[in-house]
Amino acid sequence: MKKVNLKTSSNNITIIIENNAIKKFDVSKYIKNKDVVIITNTTVGRLYLKQVNRLFKDFNVNSLILPDGERYKTTQTLEKVYNFLLKNRYDRSVTLVALGGGVIGDLVAFAADTFMRGVPLIHIPTTLLAQVDSSIGGKCGVNHPLGKNLIGSFKHPKLVLIDTNTLKTLPKKEFMAGMAEVIKYALIKNKKFFNYINKNSEKILSLNDEDIIKIVHTCATIKAQVVTEDELENGIRALLNFGHTFGHAIEASKNYKGILHGEAVSIGMNIASAISADQGYLNHEEYCEIEDMLNTMNMPTMIPKGVNVLSLMKHLNHDKKKISGKNRFILLNEIGSAFIDDKINDKYLLDLSKNFIS
Repeated sequence: MKKVNLKTSSNNITIIIENNAIKKFDVSKYIKNKDVVIITNTTVGRLYLKQVNRLFKDFNVNSLILPDGERYKTTQTLEKVYNFLLKNRYDRSVTLVALGGGVIGDLVAFAADTFMRGVPLIHIPTTLLAQVDSSIGGKCGVNHPLGKNLIGSFKHPKLVLIDTNTLKTLPKKEFMAGMAEVIKYALIKNKKFFNYINKNSEKILSLNDEDIIKIVHTCATIKAQVVTEDELENGIRALLNFGHTFGHAIEASKNYKGILHGEAVSIGMNIASAISADQGYLNHEEYCEIEDMLNTMNMPTMIPKGVNVLSLMKHLNHDKKKISGKNRFILLNEIGSAFIDDKINDKYLLDLSKNFIS
């Protein structure tokens, strides 16, 4: 078992990383009262809801199963959560458990932050993307037709319980989407980790237990350190958005259909790396290393067909990281070192985007 502690000014969050954790971890000390509601989706519920129910056998446990998919990360789905809690007469003593990937985690955490002005939360992330990224750090929310995650807040859980065994039921496509976030951490913070991923890619992709726990633990540790330093994303935490500016715009342009978040981030990282090289920050050899890694792992690097460049620009202009009318891009000085740039203009982005249309 690996353990990471994330400390902020007002929270102390425990992150547990273990194979088969949902079968044996004692959750009791992380729950003050008896009422527990597990919220999951149709796919994950079918696989793991019974096991997780048993994990909370000493509590009054209930469950809500939502539809599966990014297109359901909306205020309408959020209202279904509120209605369920209110109709079952839950109050501020209820603990919400988010069982699933990034969509469930973000939506349930936002519900936990806003229901009765805040109730306790536990994350049990079941996808690689959620385990290494979205379940850690407190950012939560829902999408808006004009952009991804435009409505949200910060809500830290009491516990993030990561069972790496759940990745064995994850479709390969979903696993690879999560690898985009893993590679992101290496690119912005840790070149040794980048080299480790390169050297051990076959074992990682075959879900070798030791290597999977290694990459999840490394990513969780990096994110915990960054969030501890900058909880509300006023500075260094923005670096975690590497690849996400274009990624989110691509997702929104596709109406969150036909592309996974991690796939969009992979494309965004390739574009951001290209901008870094084109602007003279990242040397060409390292850009090629990045592109080679993405290609070797069969991850997308080009904007998919059907994405209109003008639509892409519209969504770039609604990016939630924008400040004082300026987009903020995360660029690379080198592999393992990133910085924030707000000097990229719209004409440059429009011209550059055309080079990445597949």
